[in-house]
Amino acid sequence: MRVLVTGAAGAIGRPVCAELARRGDHVRAFDREPSDPSHEVLVGDLVDAEAVRAAAEGMDAIVHLAAFPNDAPFLELVGPNVLGLFQVLDAARAMGVRRVLLASSLQVGGKADTQLTSEHQNPGNHYALTKLWAEEMGRMYARRFSLEVVAARFGWMVRSEREARRMLELAYFHAYLSRHDVADFCHAALHAPFTGFAAPFVIGAGGHERFDLEPARRLFGWVPRDRWPDGLPFPVPSDSAATRA
Repeated sequence: MRVLVTGAAGAIGRPVCAELARRGDHVRAFDREPSDPSHEVLVGDLVDAEAVRAAAEGMDAIVHLAAFPNDAPFLELVGPNVLGLFQVLDAARAMGVRRVLLASSLQVGGKADTQLTSEHQNPGNHYALTKLWAEEMGRMYARRFSLEVVAARFGWMVRSEREARRMLELAYFHAYLSRHDVADFCHAALHAPFTGFAAPFVIGAGGHERFDLEPARRLFGWVPRDRWPDGLPFPVPSDSAATRA
């Protein structure tokens, strides 16, 4: 499969590109800065419609990971998280790309006293709101243009020692998602028989009581392997027993 990965130089993009290539897919990496030269690399900006369409040409699928990854004033999010999303989905429509995997977030579901399912929509900040927008635009493109769209509600893929300390402070271990598991899901979501639209939670093995992981298994055959801090590419900044879920 020929796969365009946006945000290929990012914390999620790097392991996803590596895993897709390892399993035999041709990866075209798109980002504002060069990424792994072992892939086909394109440098460009999401808000540039011509650049995004050129990147999508000849692709079978798109994994859209590029975005501003944290909450911020809304106007700072509009370019990468709203306009960039539109450019990717419209390029997929125009260039005949069959399947699009969008990076949504567990933050779309908000908080609840019961297990969260894909039906829960309760964003609590502007970043989460842009991810809900991504889900709804993906749903519309699937319905109107017969794209196959997966808006994956990714868990917390801890990107740095600072984030690891924050994870320990909050004890939010049930939200953890390892680099292995996110890459494994992306491969599964691209290759499984699927039509229409889905917004499954994609969380590590410790999250099944808080998040409904059954749709990811049923639709894509994906089961997470790792719990916090399995698969973390740097030492956990604490020797406390509380560092494990």
